Amino acid sequence: MKKNLCELKLSTGIVDGYHRLIDKYTTVPFGLLRFDVRTPSDPWLRYMIRSNSPGMLSGDFYDMQINVADDTALGLETQAYQRIYEMDEGGKAFQEVKVNVGENGLFHFVPHPTVPHRNSDYFAKNTIHLKSSSKLIWGEVITCGRKLYGETFVFKRFLTHTEVFVDNELIFNDKLLFEPEKLDVNTMGQLEGYTHQATLFAYQNDLSEDEIYESLLENAEFEEDIEFGLSTTIKDAVVIRIVGNSGEQLYKIIKKIEDHILAASIA
Repeated sequence: MKKNLCELKLSTGIVDGYHRLIDKYTTVPFGLLRFDVRTPSDPWLRYMIRSNSPGMLSGDFYDMQINVADDTALGLETQAYQRIYEMDEGGKAFQEVKVNVGENGLFHFVPHPTVPHRNSDYFAKNTIHLKSSSKLIWGEVITCGRKLYGETFVFKRFLTHTEVFVDNELIFNDKLLFEPEKLDVNTMGQLEGYTHQATLFAYQNDLSEDEIYESLLENAEFEEDIEFGLSTTIKDAVVIRIVGNSGEQLYKIIKKIEDHILAASIA
């Protein structure tokens, strides 16, 4: 299968006291849009990843490489849901994200939910390297497909694999695989009747598990039709899991928790 390579490569640095992108390279369909105003006290860079494509097609290979230099901060947003379009037999789409965050660097990325269409086959690999003084907020929301069109778990395969290293030590290894034709997603240990799942991972030296749990309760406790939990990894990173039946609902919850963590991290 011929691959359609789509690249996004970003590197940060400090120039004249400002956090700046010192290296930016994108190919179709990617682009960048800065969505906040620069000021002399601007503490970090934030960009929206634009795309002129409606979604990923069979043969697409999204290659993203992010390098956050020492003492800099970078946040990325997406403009809309990521759709994985219907594919013919043998069709696949791939995405690989590699992130390196330097000493005292901060990177945060919580994209919109991913929507796998009928017969789609998708694999995403995320590899993140941090220093002990780095800060990271990373999230994802997985949906069952085009639920309102009657497409509920009718894709072929959906696989994401995320590894986070601190000083080259693996602290988080998360592999999520849905193959509806091979394993019923409603069975025990799977989604058990829910159709969507959100994950939020956060790491920093002075991260307060109690404060994040309070933020989780504040934003999720009174929401309907969800279940949620919080756990920790080695190095005291925090992992939040939420299952529910609405991608927008779960996305809004983890974005609010991201904002809470950022308010403390950037202050």
